[in-house]
Amino acid sequence: MNTELKKYLNSLFGKDSTIQDYNFTNSVPLYLDDGYRFQMVRIQGTSFIAMEPTTKEYRLPTLVKHLAKASQLSGLDCALVFSSLRSSQRSALLQQRVPFLVPGAQLYLPFVGCAFTEKKTNTLCLPEAMAPGAQLVFLYVYYRKTSTPVTASELATQLKLSKATLTRAVRTLKQLGLISIQLEGTKKLLTTAITPKRNLLDAAKPYLKSPVHQTIYLSSQPKKSFLGGILALSSQTMLSANKKDGSYVVSRSRAKEIESDKISEQDFLDFGGFPVELWKYDPALLSSGKTVDSISLILSFNQDYDERTEQALQSVKENISW
Repeated sequence: MNTELKKYLNSLFGKDSTIQDYNFTNSVPLYLDDGYRFQMVRIQGTSFIAMEPTTKEYRLPTLVKHLAKASQLSGLDCALVFSSLRSSQRSALLQQRVPFLVPGAQLYLPFVGCAFTEKKTNTLCLPEAMAPGAQLVFLYVYYRKTSTPVTASELATQLKLSKATLTRAVRTLKQLGLISIQLEGTKKLLTTAITPKRNLLDAAKPYLKSPVHQTIYLSSQPKKSFLGGILALSSQTMLSANKKDGSYVVSRSRAKEIESDKISEQDFLDFGGFPVELWKYDPALLSSGKTVDSISLILSFNQDYDERTEQALQSVKENISW
C-alpha cells in the first residue's frame, strides 16, 4: 500500500511527495494502535496522517470516530486509506467531509482543497433485486428494536433458513452496503451499515420486490393466516373493505396444505370465497399482530388500484417514513 500510495500521490502532485511511518508521541488507545497503520504524508507543503485499517471488517461510523480521535491526539489532519470503496461508502464519506484515499483510484482531501476520481475500479455487479431470503433477512434486521449486533446463527434459527440460503443473503446485503459484518472469534456479528433507519430503507428500496408468489382462491379462510392487501389497509386506515376484497396471506410453503380448499377465480367471483396470497417468505416471521408487516404490505401492491387505495397506502408509507 505504501508504494501504491506514493506512486498515486506523485502522479497527482508531483514527485516531491513523501511518505514515512508515523508514531504518536503520547500513548494512544489500543483500538488505534492495533487497528491502523499510520503514515505521515507531505504533499505541496501540507502534512497529514494517512491511517489504513488493518482489517477489512469495519463499520464506517466507527472509522470516522477513530479518525477524529487520531486527529485530536496528533494535532494534524488525518485521512482514511482504503484498498477499495463502494459507491455508497464513498458518498457517505463525501457527505460528512471525511478525508480518504484509494491509491490509484480516488482521493478526497478537503484540507488540501481537491477531490479526484482517477479511474473506475472493477467491482462486482450488484443484483437487480434481493432474493426472497435476502429480503427476509434485511426486513428482520431492519425491524429489530435494538442496535446490538445479531449473529448469523441466530438469524438462521429465528428465520428458519438453511446455512446456504443465509450465506447468500448476507453476502448480497453486504454487497449492497446495507449491513456490516464483524468477526468475534468464530462468530459473525451483523449490524446495519446505514443510520438512521430512514436512510437505510431508502438505500434498500431499489432492491425490494413484491413478496407475493401467487394469488389463489379458497372456499374457506385459511388457518394461521395474516391480513394483507385491502384487508390489511382497512384495518390500519379509514379504507373500507368488502367480503371479496383480499387478501389473506400465508407462506407458499403451505400450498399443499390448503390445496383441497382451492377453487377457481370464476367460482370465487360467482359464489364468493377467500382470496389468498402465497408469499415467498413466511409473513409470521415479520408480523407482530394480525396483519403483515408494513413494508411487505406496501411492496405487495401493484399499480392496479384506485385513488382511495392509493391514499390508504400513502398513510401507511408516512407511518414508516417510506
